[in-house]
Amino acid sequence: MKAIITTLPGKSVLQEVPMPEMNEDSVLIQLKYCGVCYSEHYEWKTKGGAFGHEPMGTIVQVGKNVEGFSVGDRVSGLWGSTLPGAGGMVQYAVANPSKDTVVKLPENVRDEDLVLEPLACIYSAVSKAHCSMPGTHVCVVGCGYMGCGAISLLKARGCYVVAVDIRESSRRDALKYGAQEAYSPQEALEKYGTESGHPGFEMVMEWGETNESLDTAIQLTRMCGQLCVGAYHTGGKRLVDVQQLNIKAIEMLSVHPRQAQLSDTGARHAAEMLASGAWCYKDIPTMIYPMNKFDQAQAELETKYGHHMKALIDMEAEDGEPHLAL
Repeated sequence: MKAIITTLPGKSVLQEVPMPEMNEDSVLIQLKYCGVCYSEHYEWKTKGGAFGHEPMGTIVQVGKNVEGFSVGDRVSGLWGSTLPGAGGMVQYAVANPSKDTVVKLPENVRDEDLVLEPLACIYSAVSKAHCSMPGTHVCVVGCGYMGCGAISLLKARGCYVVAVDIRESSRRDALKYGAQEAYSPQEALEKYGTESGHPGFEMVMEWGETNESLDTAIQLTRMCGQLCVGAYHTGGKRLVDVQQLNIKAIEMLSVHPRQAQLSDTGARHAAEMLASGAWCYKDIPTMIYPMNKFDQAQAELETKYGHHMKALIDMEAEDGEPHLAL
């Protein structure tokens, strides 16, 4: 089988590697897609390493001790790869359903919208957020794929969502996926910033990945409000106004599901909600790249805005041209 191996900064190659070894407690999965996550972008650009943690595929072999799974099941979730330097960008992977997150996928949602790992992160983030009552006014700063996913889920929970992003195209996306209002940072601060006389928001969720987006989020959070940090913030340390956090008694919270149970629960709930229509985050503009265009997919994470929101590697296509999912 082939794997994408990144050995130098910004430079990846396709390499023939051994098939993973199964045991009686595992399943063998032929990957169809693996998502390209911005959390890995800085490492890819500056160091190289093991990439790929958003897999989706089909079970092709089942160990004799495994229950509840069959050959042909479409699955997604989070499982590791033992291949050095490969991460999840492999054509076949082994997972243990009793230990890893392996979720069977609904038939009524397209494959491209069922890469569950990032959806589990979004579900966890919203689950931790203070938005206790329908109609609660909340703010989302940063409206890429993750931010818009949070907007759509917050909307499904009855929140009134105000979106903030530096890009006009991202503000349009935010309105499409459920925000009632969308502003540039300057516009948002003029209307809702606590220094403008507005009390601010009970909960602000930050997905912007920059120091500026954190500063904006702090200024939009009300006294004794909650600031949920969803962005991964790779590429160096961030400087925040701790004095403002203290003066306003802001609760600053990381919303990433680091416990395996939270990731598993989030993935399962995400699949169920998408299937039932309770969470309407489908038909996302998604660019599909063949395996040999992994570096292009990474590079275009910085220029995709206004064109596509999510990038996937087609693990069944070793060569070809990128295309938008239908």
